[in-house]
Order: sequence, then C-alpha cells, then structure tokens
Amino acid sequence: RDRGVDATFVGHPLADLPAPAVTRDAYAVENQLDAAKTWITLMPGSRRKEVRMNLPTILEAAGRLGGGYEFLLPVARTLDSAFLAGLIAAATETRRAASLQGAIHLVPEALPALYHSRAGIVASGTATVEAAIMGTPFVMVYRVSALTYALGKPRVKVPYFAMVNLIAEEEVVPELVQHKFTVENIVAEMNKIIPDGEPRRRMIERLGAVKARLELGNGGAHPSEMAAEIILKEIKEQ
Repeated sequence: RDRGVDATFVGHPLADLPAPAVTRDAYAVENQLDAAKTWITLMPGSRRKEVRMNLPTILEAAGRLGGGYEFLLPVARTLDSAFLAGLIAAATETRRAASLQGAIHLVPEALPALYHSRAGIVASGTATVEAAIMGTPFVMVYRVSALTYALGKPRVKVPYFAMVNLIAEEEVVPELVQHKFTVENIVAEMNKIIPDGEPRRRMIERLGAVKARLELGNGGAHPSEMAAEIILKEIKEQ
C-alpha cells in the first residue's frame, strides 16, 4: 500500500493450524522420549549449509543446559536423518557436548515437537512463525559466513530479523544473530523462558498476539480461499 499497490491482507496460511491431536504420552511412546523430562525443540534450519552453520552451537548450548532435558530435532523435508545424525555424532564426541549422548531425538514433524516442548532454539525463518502459532517460547538464532554478513548487513533496512518480531513490530523473542549467537547467550536467554515467571508469561502472551495478527483478515475462511476469490473477482471485472 505504501507503494501504491492495491493490497488485501487475507491472513497467513499457517495461522489456523490446529494444535496437534497426539497426546504428550502417545508422542513420547512414538519417539522413544522420556515423558517425565522437560523437552526442548531444536530447529537449526532447513538447508544443509545453514544447518552446518547453526547446529554445532545449538548442540553445545543444549549440552550446557543440563541433563534434565530431552531435545527434539525435527527433520525438515529438505534434509535427511543421516545428515543430521552425522552432525550430532560429531558434536557429541566433543567434550563440550558429550553430555548430549542419547538426549537428542530426531522426530518427523515440527509442530507436535514444538507443541509439546517447554521451549525452543529456532533458526530464523518460517519455523519462528510455527513456534508462535504453537505458543512455544523460543530463542531465535542465526549465522551466515562472515563475508555474507559483512556484505549484507548494510543493506538490511528492517529493524528485526525474526518474522515474529517483524509481525509484532517489537522484540517478542531475543535475536541472537552472528556474533551474538554464542553458547553463553543462548543458555542465558533459555534460562529466562524455561522456568515459570514473568519473562515466560510475557513471551507467551506476545506470541499469542502475533498469532492473532496473522489471523486478521481471513474472516473465518482459509487465506488461500480468500485469495482465490479476490483473484477470480478481479478476472471477471477485466
């Protein structure tokens, strides 16, 4: 609209995703999880290059969080389990992440993992919107090569990287990008939102507001249906 385009917001196609029907206990059985432990979802990205850049630091942070957790790593459709398993094996052989052996579980879908997790460590992208819709508090992380960052940063004109923060027009979730993406920073931010308290309550509330913004405009119809109706109307009027 700012550029003179006749625009209609029909809502986001993910906004009306229902909560997964599978119960926590059933999900635990399906994925060999300990239902008595707290679960954390790890989402390092959907492309091999970004996963290689993001996952090692995420795993090291997971190891620092302690032994009271199990970590769920959904396998994106663009990746394969063997690739992720290889990165996990390499990480758990190091002293810094050795405590993670047996605590990382590859799971087939992101939404049930997010829904049943206490919190998440999520790479920038659509996964942040999925986490918001599931109402799961999370920390956003991302890293690119030093050259890519140096070339791209001056050209970025938006105030935030995370989709949820752009939608909310405020920092709902912390953004740990490039030099801020450290094990220490991840652990510090996760320790704010995992326990009950004001930071966790406030983030859940603001994530709910993001979901509400995504739903605006759909009038109860699915966004794709509304978009199709508008397009058909425009065609008929030509």
